[in-house]
Amino acid sequence: MKPEWITPAKARADFADMIESLTPEQLAAETLCEGWTAHEVAGHLVSFVEMSLPTLMMSMAKSRFDVNKAWFSNAKRYGAQDASEIVAKMRANLDNPSAARFLPPGVTTVDVAVHTQDIRRPLGLPGELDPAVLTEALDFCTSHKKSKMMVEPKEIAGLRLEATDIDWSWGSGALVSGPAEAILMGINRRDTRSELTGEGVSKLPTRSTL
Repeated sequence: MKPEWITPAKARADFADMIESLTPEQLAAETLCEGWTAHEVAGHLVSFVEMSLPTLMMSMAKSRFDVNKAWFSNAKRYGAQDASEIVAKMRANLDNPSAARFLPPGVTTVDVAVHTQDIRRPLGLPGELDPAVLTEALDFCTSHKKSKMMVEPKEIAGLRLEATDIDWSWGSGALVSGPAEAILMGINRRDTRSELTGEGVSKLPTRSTL
């Protein structure tokens, strides 16, 4: 396994374990992604290891290159298969890049980590994101040259982000302090403001995205 894929592979493995543990009722439950069930979120993530590049581009073209529409359509399509199939395919492709090979591995780490919590939080499931996954996801969202693919730099500009449970911090300005997972979800437009402290909390974006 290439070193840059160790952490994304860990995130995918943990996600597969979580999906395997869910009951049919939990798989059908709504998530923090509006309009998506847990099963469809799983379909979204497995689509990136199943789709060929031509299939990916075709799905984008059909959606007139509206990313959210394309991802929603693909989530429905790939989420139609049995959860056990999704789990098996995720495990068989832990360190396989997306069909869009221009995407850095960090995109996978962020996408899988955030969607894991999109499922886990509403269901009240136990479990935590691996510290290495959290660190890589936070680093990508704040410092990677392609961070805009996940988090708009302007939305976190002027903030000082400080995790209280792992050794991680970034930026300068108005403080946002709290658990690393809550910070990650907060900068990815999930509302975790009640779990964070500091004068910068009110400046976090709250619009949910896919």
